Order: sequence, then C-alpha cells, then structure tokens
Amino acid sequence: MKRIFIGSSSEELGTAKIVKAILQQDFEVVIWDEALWDKSVFKLNRNFLSNLLTATLKFDYGILIGSPDDKVEYRGKEMIQARDNVLFELGLFTGRLGLEKCAFLVDDTVKIPSDLGGIKLAMFNKNNLADKVEEIKQMFQNSSEVDLNFFPSSTLAYAYYENFIKYVCEHFIINKGFEFKNRLYENCRFKIMIPKTLPNDLNMAFQKIQNKIGVEKISFGATGRVRNVHVDVKIENGQLILLDFPTTLTGIDHAISNLLPNDFKNQTDDYKLILDRELNKFITTLNKTIAKNEYDDFVVIERV
Repeated sequence: MKRIFIGSSSEELGTAKIVKAILQQDFEVVIWDEALWDKSVFKLNRNFLSNLLTATLKFDYGILIGSPDDKVEYRGKEMIQARDNVLFELGLFTGRLGLEKCAFLVDDTVKIPSDLGGIKLAMFNKNNLADKVEEIKQMFQNSSEVDLNFFPSSTLAYAYYENFIKYVCEHFIINKGFEFKNRLYENCRFKIMIPKTLPNDLNMAFQKIQNKIGVEKISFGATGRVRNVHVDVKIENGQLILLDFPTTLTGIDHAISNLLPNDFKNQTDDYKLILDRELNKFITTLNKTIAKNEYDDFVVIERV
C-alpha cells in the first residue's frame, strides 16, 4: 500500500487527523507526531533534519497543512502565514517527490508564499475540507508510478535495459531464437532474477543461486556493442531459459550507505524499507521499459 506523510503545526493536529481518517482506507497514512517507533518520523536521539530526509525516502506522497499560525508583517500589512517549519517541509517533500506527489493543503485565510504563485493549491475551510482531501487523493492516484530520486534505482534500470536486455531481446527477434549446443531454440524465455534484499556480496549470492539451479553460458555478438553478450542458460521441459542476475543493483546499496550511513551500517527498519522501495522501483521501471518496447512476452522478472 502506498504511504502518505502528513506534516502540520502542533495546533493543526486535529485537521491532520481528519485528513488521515479520510485517506487511510486507500493509503498507509502517518502523521508527523505519531509516537509508535515503527511509524514515527521523528525518532529519539536522531537529528530532526536527518529524520526528515529519511522520511522523504520512505513515503510515496506528502501532504503539508498550512494553517493560520504566525502573524507576519508583509509590505506594511499584518498577515497570517503557515508555520515556517511546515513551509520548509513543503519545499523538502516537493523537491524530493515532485508537484504531483506532494500537496499543500492550506487554510484559505493564510498568506501564500510568492514562490507558489501560479500553482493551484488545495485551499480549504471548515466547510470544504473533505472535498479538498478527495481532490488530493485523486491527484495522488493519477500520478506517475515511476520517479527519480536521490537513489539511482530508475536510472540503473534504464541503463541495464539499454546495455544488456535490449541486445538479448534483439538477438532473439532477429535470429528467431538462440543457438545452444548446435541447436536453434525458438521456444525461449528470458528470466531476470532480482533479490528480495541486497547481501554484502551480491556477486557471491548470485553465484550460489547459479550453482544451485545449474546453468551454462552462451555468448553472441551484437551490433553497436564492442564485446560479446554473455548470458546464463538452462533447459526446462524443452524450453531454453535465459537467466541474468543484475549486479548493477549494488549501486542502490552504495547510495544508501552514502546518504544514510547510520541506517545502512545498523541495517535499521528504515534501511530495509527504503531498500525494498528502491528494488521495487527498479523492477517497475524495468517492466515499463520492457513493455514499452513490446518484449514483455519474452522477458519476465522474478524475485529470489
């Protein structure tokens, strides 16, 4: 289930709870002040900014509630604006998730920052709050599945397709199959094996799987590629099964270790959640790219 973060001032927690109640049938919703350790955003003995950066990687969507909290003087006039930390979090989540996955649910009495001029915001009052939350829900549900973030999961998937999968698929189409032990196999299937987690030595983990299932190798030349393409194969019920184990996934682990070293070192629940999300984004991006190029009847992705 997709996850939503709700940020607000302390004074507006009541509104945040109403928003959560409306959305929690369709999403997993977490309000910033929740104290349960497995759900809390701001954990004990952690830096607040680090907690927020981690939160932007743990959630699919963000809703920041702008309420009339602080009086400010603007061009000689006294006005009411949202709490400054809410505005900061709005910028942080918008920069990370993008406009279609982050919403500013703002009281219609609040002064809007000039940087948000020209953007249609969810302006609410006590009479239309439920309607505005419904609009936000529809925006989230219609938003793109694939996004780029601090981690390279989507980029790795595109590169993996362009530098390897594409050549295997093109060879299959052009040659009407693959030759193995002096026989042309027209009945083929290409399986890409994705681990459920990333061990310290991914190459060794994949080698163990290869040894267990028993594979042999074939190689072939490809136009536009200097070196031959090498792929593992095995025969199952007369069908040639091609297998690949993308070690490029280690790039995700390196990114987590650089951005969140403490979570990476201690293998925290946050690390495991972020890692699983990034692996799923890698798979989603790969599936969409394969389907776009009409190879989805030949290529299948499996978690191992």
